[in-house]
Amino acid sequence: MDMIQLVILAVVQGLTEFLPVSSSGHLVLLQNWFSTFTGDVFLDVVLHGGTLAAVVVAYWKDIRRLLSFDAPAVQYMVALATATVPAVIVGLIFKDTVTRLFHDPRVAAVCLVVTGLILLSTRLAKDSDGRRRIRGEWHPVAPPLYKAFLIGFAQAMAITPGISRSGSTIAASLWLGLGREEAARFSFLMAVPAIAGALLLETMKGLPTTAATPFGLVLGVLVAFLVGLAAIRLTALLVVQRHFWRFAFYCVPLGLVMFVILD
Repeated sequence: MDMIQLVILAVVQGLTEFLPVSSSGHLVLLQNWFSTFTGDVFLDVVLHGGTLAAVVVAYWKDIRRLLSFDAPAVQYMVALATATVPAVIVGLIFKDTVTRLFHDPRVAAVCLVVTGLILLSTRLAKDSDGRRRIRGEWHPVAPPLYKAFLIGFAQAMAITPGISRSGSTIAASLWLGLGREEAARFSFLMAVPAIAGALLLETMKGLPTTAATPFGLVLGVLVAFLVGLAAIRLTALLVVQRHFWRFAFYCVPLGLVMFVILD
């Protein structure tokens, strides 16, 4: 039964990481029912590792383009690094507080409502490129550093369970004038250093504390990777570009219902 619960958590992680519905919020709520993994922060990070691999595979061409280290690529990587700074600061200063939040499913329920309102607000954001998809080779054009920092601030706030990382960063990008295609790309590429940093911090602690077995962790990573890869390729970017705000009608009712149930 524990293994089935872990697989369910991994599937949810893979699906919700790339949809603007907060993977951490869903995992916290599920862990509240699956008592074996309640507050298992290390398991959360490990499952995020599976979706990190999915991002790398799905965006490998773009990552390879950045690894050319020409001037546009370097400028874009500097913007990504700048966007990572707020999350690092918040993670280091408020680490213990964030860890406690993962033990309170009602926080995740409330924050899911907040995520829904953030998504709904993007209906008012100026659509700079509509539904046009960019064809051909991608040429990196870095956003101004102050915009990258503000998008990174949105990512830092998403450390709280229930606040969607992709939802917050894409919403911030849209409000700051990035096109929809670039907003999605910048958000997902931001996930690479963010998730990698979280993995590094966990491994630096030494022997992790988790209810999952080594085999369970490997299985969880594999499931999260495969489901995440399918989600990002088949649905995530299409949804972000055309129906992004509609997920508010999922997040808000879910958060309200869960808050009442958990009261």
